[in-house]
Amino acid sequence: MSKNPRLFKQPVRLIVSVEQKTVKQIDELMEGRQHHQHRNRAEFVRQAIERELARCQQ
Repeated sequence: MSKNPRLFKQPVRLIVSVEQKTVKQIDELMEGRQHHQHRNRAEFVRQAIERELARCQQ
């Protein structure tokens, strides 16, 4: 899994559509006191994709 998206050698922009309630849940998580590693929605989605890929490869 990549650690720093700014160091990507060949970045590709990916556009996704999600339900409004999903975006609201992400925003609430980011604004809350819960610990999280992401700093914005895009980073949240990138990490989620990478976790799912790793899970599927096991």
